[in-house]
Amino acid sequence: MNNPQNSPTEVKKKSNTTLWVMVILFGLPYVAAYYYYFNRADMDLVTSNYGTIITPARPIPDANLVKLDNSKFKLSSLKGKWVLFSVGSSSCKKDCVDNLYKIRQIKKAVGQEYKRITKLFFLKDKTNIESFKLLLKEYPDMDVIIPSGNNYNNYLSNFLHEGVELEDSIFIIDPIGNYMMAYPKGADASKILKDIERLLKVSKIG
Repeated sequence: MNNPQNSPTEVKKKSNTTLWVMVILFGLPYVAAYYYYFNRADMDLVTSNYGTIITPARPIPDANLVKLDNSKFKLSSLKGKWVLFSVGSSSCKKDCVDNLYKIRQIKKAVGQEYKRITKLFFLKDKTNIESFKLLLKEYPDMDVIIPSGNNYNNYLSNFLHEGVELEDSIFIIDPIGNYMMAYPKGADASKILKDIERLLKVSKIG
């Protein structure tokens, strides 16, 4: 006995069902991540985090920036990565040096997840740029952004937040490009690491 062929309508329904199953399976992690970023008050991180959560997360504009080697740079080039960064003077005193070290060690400490994190440093001035370059030899894979143009200080003001100084603090930008967490001067690197590990565990982006 021959099996009757499916009608075009039945074939279309099956195709649509398959499509929606694929959308749910592959899209759910991104929906969950989106919910996490914009509704994080309901997340466990809020009750256990060490850093100051920026609520709502603050999208950072994609300005034309310049790196230490004078090459052009845009923050959007780091989308898909967690960005751990600090802002400091070219004279780079103790707190500044400590942050360079903390950022480097935190990335190392996450083990196999290290590829999901990138490191960045914004210089506030170029007064002692040559001495800063010598210091940077200990941090060869640290991307450094230098002042350029009249709007540079305005750009850095995107990272201002109540209770957190701009200079010598540590900040996090999520893989979508949102400024979402800050740590004050002298923050405990081991506690920052715990926050980072939670973020990497919860997030399916980056």
